[in-house]
Amino acid sequence: MDTGAATLTDLRDSIEFIRRHEKELRLFNVDPADALHENLRTYFKTLNVRITAERTASGSPEDVAVLSNATEVLAVVKAATLRELLEDVPTGDGELGIADAEYEGILRYLKETTFTSYDTEQLLYASREIEDRARRIGQGSIHAGFQQCSVMAEQQPVYSDLARRGVSVHAYGVPDVMPPELGSAHVHPIPTDEIAETWFVVFDGGGDDTQKSALLAHQRDENAFYGLWTYDPGFVNHILGYLNRTYDSPSDDVLSGL
Repeated sequence: MDTGAATLTDLRDSIEFIRRHEKELRLFNVDPADALHENLRTYFKTLNVRITAERTASGSPEDVAVLSNATEVLAVVKAATLRELLEDVPTGDGELGIADAEYEGILRYLKETTFTSYDTEQLLYASREIEDRARRIGQGSIHAGFQQCSVMAEQQPVYSDLARRGVSVHAYGVPDVMPPELGSAHVHPIPTDEIAETWFVVFDGGGDDTQKSALLAHQRDENAFYGLWTYDPGFVNHILGYLNRTYDSPSDDVLSGL
């Protein structure tokens, strides 16, 4: 993805860049009595994806779905595949629609998009997916923003374990309390509004672009966040580059004044 990195100046700007790139899932010549359209709208209601249905004069292509963005077609799948997805993949609270490889042809594009409003429990679910990915790879680096060091302390076992397994851990938080000890991890106590208002978990893939992933969310209300969950290597690189340029300096690892 071309992120236009020169124009993206902070984490919120990164979220807005993705938000402006809405995707459309168009259903062609699906039986009007079929509830697929409404079911998909419900399934992807928290994503930046517009679901539409239309009939062509020729009636062709029949029972087909086309996923596109403003510039290109991303995937073409049979509507039957989407019906199977809705039947096979759980969509309960706290889940973001992650499916197995059978549906990866279309879901990988839908994962690279924004969600609208998620609460803390749902963001924890997304964070765990990225953390588990880093744990399985056992190398590379993961950057996690907890908003506050007191929240970082609650996740101490998870991130101490990642560091122990060989992952280079960078943990960020506003120093509302003394930062916790995370073993060999780099703790960055940073008193900025951006860190206070942003939740992020970014994994560099450990040398494998297909494993790169990032969760980036800005807090809008007490328990409501807006942001993105992406597997796009280019965009993950952009977020990592911004974090390294902006915060990853030796002086960040030393807390003064507490």
